[in-house]
Amino acid sequence: MKKLRLIGLLGLLALLVVAAWQLPLESLMARLQEWASGNPTLALPAVVTLVSIAILLMLPSSLFMMLSGFLFGVVQGFVVVWLATLLASTAAFLLARSWIRPLVHRRFASKPTFMAIDRAIRRKGFFVVLLTRLIVFLPFPALNYSHGLTDVRLRDYVMGTMIGMVPPICLFVYLGSLASDVADIIHGRVALNEQQIMLAGIVGGLALAFAVGIGLAARRALRAELARATEEN
Repeated sequence: MKKLRLIGLLGLLALLVVAAWQLPLESLMARLQEWASGNPTLALPAVVTLVSIAILLMLPSSLFMMLSGFLFGVVQGFVVVWLATLLASTAAFLLARSWIRPLVHRRFASKPTFMAIDRAIRRKGFFVVLLTRLIVFLPFPALNYSHGLTDVRLRDYVMGTMIGMVPPICLFVYLGSLASDVADIIHGRVALNEQQIMLAGIVGGLALAFAVGIGLAARRALRAELARATEEN
């Protein structure tokens, strides 16, 4: 019965994601811009909600980050996206942890290597989450669900997400603030002058250096924890 409910939930989520990807994003974002300009008080919570839903449905998060920068500027846009990211990431994590994680655990519980890796990730979960946020090898929304399949603590997941998402949010919100209209965001036509390119390069370089440092520390820590977890088997 539980498996049938899980299949039904995954099917519903897949349908929602497919339907969301078919939406005319450019016209919807243009309408949102018009509405937000006429309703500034309601615009902030409305966009937080919209961005949260978009992330849950695995829509391109960078577009909505840039839209927030375009609508509200760098500071307010960052706050909107950071809050929406935290809400959506936590919801997706808890959904995967509650519904899918038990099935994965039952399937691989008899595999010593899997269990050792799972325990190592739990012990060093903050580093793992922070690293995957800084060095994106999966789309950001998909990472939210994939982390829920591991045994990482919710506290470590939230902290790693809160810190690790700061560089990409800053970058995309800043780029969005430079756009002249919604079409520029959709079609990637944001033009940068020399100073802006230099600033983006400096920020990107610092983020990369930080990510490399965290990555090396996480690699050493995970190796030690994996050896320890393997010995416990």
